[in-house]
Amino acid sequence: MAAFKPLIAGVLIALIFFSSLYYSITFVDWFDWRGNALSDLGNSAKSEVAAQFNFSLLLVGLLMILLALNYVRHSSRISWILFAVSGFLLQMVAAFDEVYGRLHLLISVAIFTCMGLTILADSIEFRSRAMLGIFALYALIWPLYFFIKTSTGILTRAAIAEVSSVILFMAYFILRCIKTPK
Repeated sequence: MAAFKPLIAGVLIALIFFSSLYYSITFVDWFDWRGNALSDLGNSAKSEVAAQFNFSLLLVGLLMILLALNYVRHSSRISWILFAVSGFLLQMVAAFDEVYGRLHLLISVAIFTCMGLTILADSIEFRSRAMLGIFALYALIWPLYFFIKTSTGILTRAAIAEVSSVILFMAYFILRCIKTPK
């Protein structure tokens, strides 16, 4: 059982995040994938599920930091730091929700950048083609989002790009937990 601790932690983190997201979207009638950002759910001034959604981001961020410190750092030189910073930035997204305006936007940009750098660093450290493939897809999401948004106007907010990034990060995350030394 002890050999599966990193994998169990990784799956638990993904389950907490996606359960919270599902719960939050289910209990609000205003959320639209094309017209909202995920952080709209955590807007403390406008969202009735903000406390629950932001708490889950704080919890997932904490678990990511603990996983980085307890398991990931034993098998990497750089990526474990980026992994822990991603967890911290996730907590910052929750603490400085959309009410904080520009600060929230800067933190959001920082977390998605850090998540991508984490995948890239790990793909280099592990020499993993699978992780590099995940990074390549991850790196395409935001330019594609901005291209679609500016050329068609279909997407006004970032929820689709955000959830796509998170799904790819979680896929990397689970793969990373499988490769983490026990």
